[in-house]
Amino acid sequence: MNSDRTHREAVDRYGDAPNSPAEALKHVLAVYAGEPDEMVVLTATTRVYLDAPWTGLRLGDLRALAAQLTA
Repeated sequence: MNSDRTHREAVDRYGDAPNSPAEALKHVLAVYAGEPDEMVVLTATTRVYLDAPWTGLRLGDLRALAAQLTA
């Protein structure tokens, strides 16, 4: 079945499903490893603040958090 093959390929590539926030962060970074730091991964607000038309997290922010957790 195609979905079984897709599942096996995903597990081979990304490992088992994460079981903690730290594992989830590592998993997200593995999935998006080739993407630029500027990639938006979570938008909190848009057009709420005059000095910050957008708030949220970019992939580079997640990479920096991961580096702090492993330091």
